[in-house]
Amino acid sequence: MLYLKSCPRCTGDIHADSDSHGTFLKCLQCGFSKDLSPQMAARLFGDPSETPSVRITQPGQQAA
Repeated sequence: MLYLKSCPRCTGDIHADSDSHGTFLKCLQCGFSKDLSPQMAARLFGDPSETPSVRITQPGQQAA
């Protein structure tokens, strides 16, 4: 995933990626790098195990 003009150091473009050591953000222009926590990586990459469950009800029914 690419975040345009998001680098805190040079306002360059940030690339989000992961490897065998974990998930990280890296600037394509200056090389700034930041490791991400597993929770933040799940939000960033949309890990379904971290998504809260939603209960769907029919019209006229109340959620339990």
